[in-house]
Amino acid sequence: MFILIGKIAYLFIWLFLLFNLVHPYPAPANIIAYVSLATFIILHGLQACLLNATLTNHEKKQYPYRILKIFLFGIFEALSWKQNKQ
Repeated sequence: MFILIGKIAYLFIWLFLLFNLVHPYPAPANIIAYVSLATFIILHGLQACLLNATLTNHEKKQYPYRILKIFLFGIFEALSWKQNKQ
C-alpha cells in the first residue's frame, strides 16, 4: 500500500512539474519548478542507469519497460521489485 501511494505521489509530482513547461507558473514558482524538474530528471536518470546495470540480459528482455518505470517512479519501483521477489 505504501509503495502504491508513493508511485501515485511521484506521478502527481511529474505532472505538476511538466505542466510548468506548457503553462508556466508565476515568476518565482516557475524557476523553482524548472530547477526541480532538472533535478528530478538527473537523479531519476542516474538511478535508472545504475539499476539497469544490475539487470541481466534475460531480465532486460523479459521486462522491456522496467527502466522507464524506474525513471518515472524512482525508489518506489525498486522497492516493488524487492517486494515481488520475497
